[in-house]
Amino acid sequence: MKRRNVLLIVGSVILLGIGGWFVVQSIVSYQQSAEARKVEQDLQTQIQSVIDTRRSVQLGGEDAEPFDEQGIVKVLLIGLDSRSGSTLGHCDAIQFIEIDKTNQTVNITAVPRGTYSPLPGTGHLPSDYYVSNACGIGGLDYGITQIENILGQKADYVVVVGFSEALGAFRLLGLPTTETLQWLRLRQGYAIGEPQRAHNHSTFLKQLLVKFTPTNNSQLDTVWEYLLYQLVDSDLSFKQTQDIVSAFSVMDLANHSERIGLSMKPAYAVAEIPYNSENLDEYLSARLDSISGQIPEGAYTGISEPEEQQQLMDLINAGLEDTDFVKRAFEQKLWLQIDDKATRESVHFAFLSKYLSQISDNETGKNLLADYIIEMEIIGQTEWAKVGRELLVEKFGG
Repeated sequence: MKRRNVLLIVGSVILLGIGGWFVVQSIVSYQQSAEARKVEQDLQTQIQSVIDTRRSVQLGGEDAEPFDEQGIVKVLLIGLDSRSGSTLGHCDAIQFIEIDKTNQTVNITAVPRGTYSPLPGTGHLPSDYYVSNACGIGGLDYGITQIENILGQKADYVVVVGFSEALGAFRLLGLPTTETLQWLRLRQGYAIGEPQRAHNHSTFLKQLLVKFTPTNNSQLDTVWEYLLYQLVDSDLSFKQTQDIVSAFSVMDLANHSERIGLSMKPAYAVAEIPYNSENLDEYLSARLDSISGQIPEGAYTGISEPEEQQQLMDLINAGLEDTDFVKRAFEQKLWLQIDDKATRESVHFAFLSKYLSQISDNETGKNLLADYIIEMEIIGQTEWAKVGRELLVEKFGG
């Protein structure tokens, strides 16, 4: 498990793109008006624009050493919550990770999403001025600038992940998806809700680093890491990401967890609440049952997980012939929200097939199919890998 999941550590709290999201909220976003859907269809394009711009000003290209002369690299992890009608997602999970390979230390700084931030334009309510909205109203680039102002330092690199990708990450790590999402997004029942949740994100990331970072570079599985790398959007190249993972490896974090420090900006007094995948149900019940009457309407869906899954499948079945829906669902990896493994892979291939019909560039199509075949082989889905190879021959002659 350590060998196969090491790259996930780099993007994992983005793992935390779970701020205000839940499966049904993702469904609702697909059922909004045509005008709002058109705006949100540009989400991936806008994210990619920010990534491309950042890459264009980096010296040395994708092979450049990510660490500076002091052996330090600073990575800003952002979990996006894309909402109806917004031009970009809200920055609902914000973690700033400074890796010092010279001194073999890692510092993770959380920024609560409710931290004050100026906003562009006029007409905002007094309650609108927080950093999560800086991304949603001003755009991702503006939001990054405001986050850096709060931190008092700039990020060398940025990593962004969405809701479906977070679910895929949890599943690859063998974590319970629904319960983990609930634990990470929980703020009710804490004395200071948002700061505690932000700190919990840091604690979660630290636990993943300790548990999954290998102690020997020979354990790295390049192909598996590449598949995990594709789950996120980042101006880090794959090679640079591997360099960072190698630095984690040398630190022997499994035996030296004290090398990972946690902080928050601005500072709050928060509790240390460990994530334990074995007792999530009990913990969530203890936190939520006593205050269920005080939780704002809409904070939780109020429907069962099977009902959520059925709504998701109804949406997918209704949208498979809609080219706009297919494009957006493929880019957001909607199939990763499906719990049942067999159904998930069937829907994955259906989306891939439909999406390929929209692509005019043969090289892009070949690369998508090649990545799919590799992924299926790595996760043990040999029959789907075979189907992928057959489609590759059918469409491109091999």
